[in-house]
Amino acid sequence: MARVYSVNEDHTCDLGIDFINGAAVVPDADAGLRAALAAKGYTVVAGKDALTILDRLTADQLDSLSAYVGCDPAGKTKAAVVVEIETQLAAMKIEITAFTAIADVSAGTVAVPLFADAAAVKAALPTHVLCNAGSVRVPVAAWIDTDTFNKAAAASYTFTATLGALPAPYANTAAGTATVEVVVGA
Repeated sequence: MARVYSVNEDHTCDLGIDFINGAAVVPDADAGLRAALAAKGYTVVAGKDALTILDRLTADQLDSLSAYVGCDPAGKTKAAVVVEIETQLAAMKIEITAFTAIADVSAGTVAVPLFADAAAVKAALPTHVLCNAGSVRVPVAAWIDTDTFNKAAAASYTFTATLGALPAPYANTAAGTATVEVVVGA
């Protein structure tokens, strides 16, 4: 998709495209439409998936926000201001401080196991973990069987999360992760 910006934020429609505060989105693949819009004076930014909340803001709202993220909107188009704010926001990272503990998972007992093997345990573990006092959900790409799970041996087995993509604007420079204990009773 491509973002399209009108010089007039009150503009609502052209060539069958609906605008919100002077911004719209069109398919990247439709080169003819993109060219027609550009020929009519619109700013077309290819490769942007969808309108963001920034695109939906008015020029006055963007000007106000610019001061908070260290941008100067003076003399810039809406497209340029949005890109500058997005760049500034991408640079601002909130560090993950800790992962929320996950309650132990019962794997049954040696006599009556609940899981056939480590793959069955992994399939039952959460697809997301929480961090920063439970305020942020982080996807789990995979669970690693750290202690070599054995349903026939009573013990506590650690499984360690391999994290998926962190939500913006979070960073995990300490490479922290979540673990869970899977307990096989005697």
